[in-house]
Amino acid sequence: MRLGVCLPGGGAKGAFQAGVLESLYHRGIKKYDSYACTSIGAINGYYLYTENVDKMKKVWISGQNNKGKRFKSVDNIIDNSEDIKKLYELKNYKIRENSSFYINYLQVRNKVGKEIIVDISKFDHKNRVNYIKYSCALPYNQGKGLFSMQEVKQYIEEGKFDGFNLDGGMARNTYIDPLIEDNVDKILIISTRHNFKLPQNVISKIDRNKVIIISPEKPIDNKELLNFSTEFCSKLYKEGYEIGSKFNLDLLKI
Repeated sequence: MRLGVCLPGGGAKGAFQAGVLESLYHRGIKKYDSYACTSIGAINGYYLYTENVDKMKKVWISGQNNKGKRFKSVDNIIDNSEDIKKLYELKNYKIRENSSFYINYLQVRNKVGKEIIVDISKFDHKNRVNYIKYSCALPYNQGKGLFSMQEVKQYIEEGKFDGFNLDGGMARNTYIDPLIEDNVDKILIISTRHNFKLPQNVISKIDRNKVIIISPEKPIDNKELLNFSTEFCSKLYKEGYEIGSKFNLDLLKI
């Protein structure tokens, strides 16, 4: 049986996703045949993909990510260089043969944004992380905070983001097309959004019974998107772990 996993973005809400992944890992779901990841989901996914689940957990609950709500921006892109550096520094980065790991990002050229999807399993470790960095390049102004989608669109049309590769969530935050094309038997989506439901245009592409969704039991305020405080992330991580521990693994069987 071939199993695919979709890991959308969500900033600090990715702590929930990471908790679910660790819980399922300890229950025997250690590897997936195909990954489709965006932004923070790409970071979480890569830790799992390279069997560094312990390091993923440490990042979320040990205070390594303890930036609270204070961020810097470089060229109107959030500075997440410390998070990316941890991926570059992984000593174990072997990946499973005959597996795929897709990331998406928004490529901006000549005042036009285009979604790019890349299977990074075909590259060496350094270049895999380079692509993950693209998928995590979130538009951010140090004085005003995160850009709205309308502001991103305006900046693109004015040429201010020309030559940039922006966060995959600026294109699509949840995508399963590559998993469908890889002909997996089941797709697990671990969303960071409460009560997430598949869009109608996606439902039309796949047998709904092949898609399993795990999402937070309660809404998480979008104002907490950049709240990487240890207290907040640890709480979400534990909630994700608990949900993963109760999850019916039979749903992932054919």
